[in-house]
Amino acid sequence: MASKSLKKVIRGLVPDRLWSGLRRRRILRRHAQVVQLCEQLIEAYDAHPEPFDAVPKQPLTDGRTIWQYWAQGWDQVPAVVAECMASVDRYAGDYRVVRLCDANLEMYIDLPDGIRAMRSRMTTAHFSDLLRLMLLKTYGGLWLDATVMMSGPVPPEMATADFFVYRRDPAEPNQKFWEHTYAYYFDWHPDFKVRMLNSIMAARRGTPMISYLCNLMFFWWNHHDGLPDYFFFQILFEVLVNGRMRDLQPPVVSDCLPHCLQQVTERPDALPLTREEILARTPFHKLTYKYE
Repeated sequence: MASKSLKKVIRGLVPDRLWSGLRRRRILRRHAQVVQLCEQLIEAYDAHPEPFDAVPKQPLTDGRTIWQYWAQGWDQVPAVVAECMASVDRYAGDYRVVRLCDANLEMYIDLPDGIRAMRSRMTTAHFSDLLRLMLLKTYGGLWLDATVMMSGPVPPEMATADFFVYRRDPAEPNQKFWEHTYAYYFDWHPDFKVRMLNSIMAARRGTPMISYLCNLMFFWWNHHDGLPDYFFFQILFEVLVNGRMRDLQPPVVSDCLPHCLQQVTERPDALPLTREEILARTPFHKLTYKYE
């Protein structure tokens, strides 16, 4: 508590521009360190591969499944999650919706012994990072975080893609605005390596990008008991799409789009976009329950 209070006092004494510059320098230094770890991970896996054995337990390999996960179960969820659930049910179309929790998870996928033993030491966020990769490698389909709201059907270009994620768009016109919303996620500096949103992911079963990413994350957890950075998944993806998976990277569709609705809901004048314009540009909206 004392350290937080001291940090708040120091923050109040430092000009905003200087504080932001120091924070960015710290983040970029951290990203460079994590990139090195990712490169070491790739080298280690390639030398001694330990792939995740993707064996379906249900007849759901047609790629028409929406996967969602809420660890504690879906009976008592925050209000925003309930609203997001209702929206997914409304717009799922010919997709089946499978909602997983810790109680029913292994009806669909077998957790390897090492991951099961590690589960209690993994944060829910980091476990779900691995889970979405295992499910998409095994079954294909569409992963949606529980806090993703739908306002329309799944677009055809996403439904037919080998692999789709929202990514950082270098042509984004409101870069400064986004950098001030969450500096640890939004930045356009060339050395900033968090450049994709993994809350919304679509893939065909066993597509090379998903399979390799899954195998790498699986390998990491087989040999470590934690992650070096909250955004390790995103940084590893960036290393791959700028390296050996360069030819398989998906097209850039701005990862700012799914965040727009949250911003204009909190502050209607936050962006030069109306709610109607946002809904017309994307059917997926990443919300948060942490302010309830």
